[in-house]
Amino acid sequence: MLRYSLNRLVLLVPLLFGLSVLTFLYMHVIPGDPIAGMLGPGGNPRLIEQLRHQYGLDQPIPVQYWQWLTGLLSRGYLGISFGSGQAIAPILLNRIPATLQLTVAGMLFTVLIGLPAGFFAGIYKGRWLDWVLSPASLVGLSLPPFWVGTLLILVVAIGLQWLPAGGYVPFTHDPVASLRCTIMPGIALGLSLAPYLARMTRASTIEVQQEQFVKHARAKGLRRRTILLRYLARNAILPVVVVLGLQLGRLLSGQVIIEELFNWPGVGRLLIGGAIQRDYAMVQALVLVIAATYVGLNLVAELVHAALDPRIRL
Repeated sequence: MLRYSLNRLVLLVPLLFGLSVLTFLYMHVIPGDPIAGMLGPGGNPRLIEQLRHQYGLDQPIPVQYWQWLTGLLSRGYLGISFGSGQAIAPILLNRIPATLQLTVAGMLFTVLIGLPAGFFAGIYKGRWLDWVLSPASLVGLSLPPFWVGTLLILVVAIGLQWLPAGGYVPFTHDPVASLRCTIMPGIALGLSLAPYLARMTRASTIEVQQEQFVKHARAKGLRRRTILLRYLARNAILPVVVVLGLQLGRLLSGQVIIEELFNWPGVGRLLIGGAIQRDYAMVQALVLVIAATYVGLNLVAELVHAALDPRIRL
């Protein structure tokens, strides 16, 4: 297991390096000057050149990349926001707790909805429960998160007035109010991914039911509950672990829309604000952090899968 983990970590280094290069180059080939966009159409040309020199944008792109990369590796320096003139790292750190709270809520609803639905649909394949859950998962796959979120706001918040339509309250300040604000965006985020998880769980459950050890357990006369929990569910969940890791990464990208819709002050809303203000340094840093987090979560999912299933390490 240690050797497998080290091999995966070594492969992660060139991947992250290539990711940083692509992110940096992508932001620099976009048409337009970020300084001119920051000052507006009436900006003084002399002031534009002065700010370009101050932010190092008048240097060759390889030099800019090297300075940015060395600052990132040596002291975690992500750059200076063109919009506020402040360091990006503290701004990002202030937004992470809200994003983590929404991510946990979205993953919780994904698991609570997707796993049971897929497991029971696989157990009762071809029966009425499967006929209900399988089409429902297909319908769920076609529902955009922003549409689900808008519908929840109209029905639950405005119509029934059960929950607030948006906003964010830190959990440490008021746990009850924080949970009330988190429920609707968490459901909107979870419902967008639960159908995919349900279909993967159903396929895995059906496949494991055909294995010889499950048939042997039934032939021995073991209780149905024992077969379902110790033999079927335990082995059907193994490939789903990787899917959960991938979906956890997808939650970070899906949150961009949900955070804007529910007025949630997270990293996704910060990314949208940076794109609207043409704050290229902010967008560049956030894209890199989100992509690196996605890669890291995939690595964790692979290691967990390898720990649960020794065959993967071979």
